[in-house]
Amino acid sequence: MERGLEDGKRIARNIILIMGGGTFRAILMPIFTVLVARRLGTEGFGAYSFALSLAYILLIIGELGLPKLVVRELAANRGEVARYVGDLTVLRLITGVASAGIIYAIVALTARSSDTRLPLFLIGLSFVVFTGLRRFFDAVFQAFEVMKYQALSDLVDILLTFGVGSVLLLRGFGLVGISYALMVGAVVSMGVDFIILTRKMGKPVFTLDLAFWKRMVAGALPFGVIGLVTFLFGYTNTVLVSAFKGDYQAGLFSSAYRIIWAMAVVPATCMTAVFPYLSRTGRTSVQRNREVIRRVVKYLACVSLPFCAMMALFAPQVISAVYGDSYASARSALWVLAAIPLFSFTYIPLIDLLNAHYKHRLSMLAILACAGVNVLLCLLLAPVMGFMGAAVSTLVSEAAMLGLVLLLAWKHVRVHPRMLGNWKPALAALTAALLCLPLRSALPFFGLASVYVAAYLGALFALRTFDAADWRIFMSVLPRRAVSRA
Repeated sequence: MERGLEDGKRIARNIILIMGGGTFRAILMPIFTVLVARRLGTEGFGAYSFALSLAYILLIIGELGLPKLVVRELAANRGEVARYVGDLTVLRLITGVASAGIIYAIVALTARSSDTRLPLFLIGLSFVVFTGLRRFFDAVFQAFEVMKYQALSDLVDILLTFGVGSVLLLRGFGLVGISYALMVGAVVSMGVDFIILTRKMGKPVFTLDLAFWKRMVAGALPFGVIGLVTFLFGYTNTVLVSAFKGDYQAGLFSSAYRIIWAMAVVPATCMTAVFPYLSRTGRTSVQRNREVIRRVVKYLACVSLPFCAMMALFAPQVISAVYGDSYASARSALWVLAAIPLFSFTYIPLIDLLNAHYKHRLSMLAILACAGVNVLLCLLLAPVMGFMGAAVSTLVSEAAMLGLVLLLAWKHVRVHPRMLGNWKPALAALTAALLCLPLRSALPFFGLASVYVAAYLGALFALRTFDAADWRIFMSVLPRRAVSRA
């Protein structure tokens, strides 16, 4: 019991550290994006968005799934860190340079003015080489469960990018200034990562073992496919709606989907901290892993269930507040898509559990199968229902993903679906929603949202959703002075 409690405390602290760095990014990057859009104008912002999108796709491809594989393998074999860092740094640098070459060729061959080619190439270079290396180094920190170093480098990156970029934009440097800012942030944060890595984890040993490279790439490819398909999942439906019904309806679907997509950062952040633990203990204690997953799914349900209920209540107000009244028609899509976290917040932890137990090829097949279901349904429904057809196909494929992953988890890791039943947060969310229904026309949006949150938390505690171990885990992440005063 005590051992499991200490594991829970360590994981909770790592989640807080990762969320700390993510909070700065979540606040500063939207502000920076608005500043970029206003300073560059429509054409310049379009070029900037093109470079970012291309670089991110090539970043995922160039990673080959190595960061996830490194976390799993190093978590269980920490004594080999010098070899992993040495050999795989060279491999990651080679793939990054190759990706930069592809970006240079695409930028050079497209009809762009000569004064935009260099900054667009530098934007791509900062991502595929330097950010790519930093993500690999962060994987080593995750394997050792020392997320404070990852949080530090992420903070350096975002502060430098935002600070340098804002100054250069305000001084009129335009796209060139943005490219320099991204390079500064990526290079310096990568350097910080490398210095900490060599001083705290051990100096790398460069053996250039081609057989080792081959084995790592073969093992990592399923992770790479999972990352790429997941990234492209929502974009596929947007493209299909645009092809069948035009850009207006594609914009309605995309605006609603982006709100739901933003919520994916919650389980992703959580599992960044949990996955190293699952990998480290998976070979020795399957029962401990199942218990951790049970608690993780429980905590995520406490977030996803009220979110879904709030979207059902406030979809028109959310669309209006985020995008403006011209996107009011997107509220119907948001009502449909709002149910997605009910499924994704459960299957994401289970997929990582399968990955930690070397069932990643099953995870890849499940994701590919459900992506196929999504595309097939969208091809059938989008020509008839437009953006609502895309929303329905997305929801059905997400539900299919949960069903398939639950089956795989039960068959291969013996996680019974009954373990994941969370009726108490579901009842609390329903209670709060029913309480707020008659108040929708009487209170302003933020007042109604405050009443909902207070009612949900009250119902959650009244139902005694959290046991003694939960409270001890929660208390462990509070500052020591606050705990001692309590």
